[in-house]
Order: sequence, then structure tokens, then C-alpha cells
Amino acid sequence: MSRFKVVKVDVGNFDHNLDVTAAYGEPTKKGIPSAVIVSPGNKVLFITRAGELADARSMSDDGIYEFFTKAAAAARQ
Repeated sequence: MSRFKVVKVDVGNFDHNLDVTAAYGEPTKKGIPSAVIVSPGNKVLFITRAGELADARSMSDDGIYEFFTKAAAAARQ
């Protein structure tokens, strides 16, 4: 079973923590919220690139869980 730690990074109006977004391939370029899955060794395994979470505020808990389940599966491939 995989375990994840979720870290929220505030980017404000794309003017905060820009060093963090740059370090992980600019996931906010296509919109926020964005997601990045990294390995324990800090290797990027998955990154949102097409605004996949644009509707996150209206997504159910199950919808968010399903998104991360699919993202984690893609990261393992």
C-alpha cells in the first residue's frame, strides 16, 4: 500500500513560492490548483499539465480520491 504526504503550497496570484513551482516543472502554468507527485528521493513522478484540477472545488471527496488514485497509478508506470 502506498502512503502519501500532502503538502499545500500557496502561490497566491502566481506571485508566492515561485521557487517551489519552478523546482517541480511549473505545474501552475496551466492553472491552480495543481498537483505534483514526487518520490521519497524528490524525483517528479507525476505533474498536472492541462488544468486537470480546474474543477477541484466542485469535485466530491470521491472525485478527488479518484484523481489521485489514477495519478499515483500513472506515476508507478
